[in-house]
Formats: sequence, structure tokens, C-alpha cells
Amino acid sequence: MNRRLFCVFFLLVSALSWSQVQARELKIIFSQYTPPYVFEKGDGIVVDIVREALKASGHVVVPVYAPIGRGFELFAEKRVDGTAIIRESSGLEANYSDNFMQYHNRAFTLKARQHKLLKLEDLRDKTVVGFQNAQKYLGTDFARVVAANPNYKEMANQETQVLMLLLGRIDVAVIDESIFRFYREKLIAEGKAPRSAEYDAFPLFPPTPYKTAFIDARIRDTFNRELAAMRRDGRYAAIYRKYIEEYFVIKQ
Repeated sequence: MNRRLFCVFFLLVSALSWSQVQARELKIIFSQYTPPYVFEKGDGIVVDIVREALKASGHVVVPVYAPIGRGFELFAEKRVDGTAIIRESSGLEANYSDNFMQYHNRAFTLKARQHKLLKLEDLRDKTVVGFQNAQKYLGTDFARVVAANPNYKEMANQETQVLMLLLGRIDVAVIDESIFRFYREKLIAEGKAPRSAEYDAFPLFPPTPYKTAFIDARIRDTFNRELAAMRRDGRYAAIYRKYIEEYFVIKQ
């Protein structure tokens, strides 16, 4: 009897140990390069938040960098454990976390041109470049306005988008504030844009919240609990502060 109990106990412990080893390494999809949120060297605001939220339960995040479409395929095929910076409106069948970050999109203009953008309709007669899929993410009113503007286009390369504005080739760049600031300072530091290129940022859009999606609901629950703890104890704010201090050094 004792021998049988020992065998059962050994099998249970072995199974538990195996599952814990498997759970310790989680493949999470991140966008390929969206500084300061995601750097392909393995860090960034979003990468650090996800990593910290899963670390307390013993999980190790292994970043997988992929474009949106490919990321959806990998998740649907269950070749990864989760995907970050996603909304439930994506249609992806998943266990979605609480909101864990948000983009603050602005309409940026050169200060020297003295544009006043007080409402979305003010974009109708401007040369505007939005980020890729901006029409999808920024609401129906924005989509309606830019659909009637023949001088509106979108591009995936956000560094080029910022450069076009700083060199005066377009009137308006629609882009997240932190991404804009990162590329502005990078371009100035590299001598590609003039330091004198001051800008105005018009808050025409509400913040856009994003979640992380997981295959396993239990990992999602663990993520949510630790995310709430990070917000309470200051770790969440500290991650943002770290990147602000490291990259946002050029002042207007």
C-alpha cells in the first residue's frame, strides 16, 4: 500500500513539475519595432510591463516579433502563448487581459505653419499622413473626414512619417505622442532634421487602450492580478519613467 501511494505521489509531483517548467517560458508576440514601446533588442515600455507582470509567478517572457497579420496566424495556430497590444475588436478569439497600456494619438503640425486644429473637420484641406490602419483605430468620424481628403495617406514606417513633417513635406502627422517624440529626437540627433523644428500637438483623439491576449485564461488572470499590483506599488509608473528619462532628452 505504501509503495502504491509513493508511486502515485511521485507521478503527481512529476506532472506538476513538468507543467511548471512548461509554464515558465511564454512566447509573447510584440510588434516588430515600435519605440519606445517595443525595441527588437528585447525591451521597451510594453515588453517590460508584460515581462514584469508575469515574472512574479515564475514565467519567463520570450518575445516573438511579428507584423500584425503574421501575429494573428501564430496565435490562432497556438504556436505562441500570447500577443500584446491588441484590442477585442480585432476579432481574435482569445482570453483578453485588462487594459494595460494606451496610445495617445495626436495631430502634429509644425509650429511655424500656425495651423489650428480644433476639430477633426480641420483635417479636410490638409496634407495628412496617418499611421498604418489609423482609419480603423481612430473611429468612424476620423475615417469619414480623411476619406473625403485626397491628400490623406497612411504609412507603416513611422520614422519616415515624422521626418516628412519635420522637413515640411506634409501639414499633419497623426501618430502616438511618445512614438513621435522618440523619432523626433532620434532624427535631430542624427542630423536628419533641424533642431529648430518645433511642433504643436492637437488632442483630436481620445486615448486608445490596448490589452494582451492569452491562450490560457489562467495566465491571463495571473497577468491581471500582477498588473493591478504594479499600478499600486509604483512599478508600472517606474517603467514609463525609465524610458522617458533615457530617450526624451531633447526639449523644445
